[in-house]
Amino acid sequence: MRPLLIGSTLALMLALPAAAQEARELSAPIVAFTPVIKANADALELSTAQRADLANWLATMPAKRKALEAEALGARAALRAAIVAGAPQDARRALAEKIGALEAKLVMARSGCTDHWRETLTEAQFAKMLELAAM
Repeated sequence: MRPLLIGSTLALMLALPAAAQEARELSAPIVAFTPVIKANADALELSTAQRADLANWLATMPAKRKALEAEALGARAALRAAIVAGAPQDARRALAEKIGALEAKLVMARSGCTDHWRETLTEAQFAKMLELAAM
């Protein structure tokens, strides 16, 4: 019984880092303000126009971000396969550069999102949103 328990515990310990790595496949967002604004629309005292803008943003932008994330994940999977298969360095470098470009697009998309909210919210609302986001 004890060897089974030790073996099971060891297998679980080895699996945990792999599961954690899978969850961190893409870089964590540098900023993510839209969920804060959505959750705190009343506290931020959003106007009717601002609420309509938020609804429109939520209806369109997450799908665009998810598509870009999916492309980045696909590129990561391709690089992983190329590394395992022993593909030539040039091929791996090209895939790595593609991943870098896609990650940069994701970061800049979040940056553009922040610019949008800076323009849409009043200075006081934006400052309060930063407090709510603990920035």
